Amino acid sequence: MRILISVILTVAVLSALVVGITLAGAAVANSAGKAFEEGPMRSGFVPRIAFVLLLALIVGTGLGFIGGV
Repeated sequence: MRILISVILTVAVLSALVVGITLAGAAVANSAGKAFEEGPMRSGFVPRIAFVLLLALIVGTGLGFIGGV
């Protein structure tokens, strides 16, 4: 019975993490999209930071700094 409860709690926590990370990623992408459409300087502070983070992630992945073996 303890194992079953542990498995159920583990699945619940992992599901909540997946949903939370997905929603946070969507919010960052939306803010970066706003900064891209309006220009990074006119869009506000949060979209500007999201734009820079997304740009750093794309460039870092492309150059192999992020996700490289």
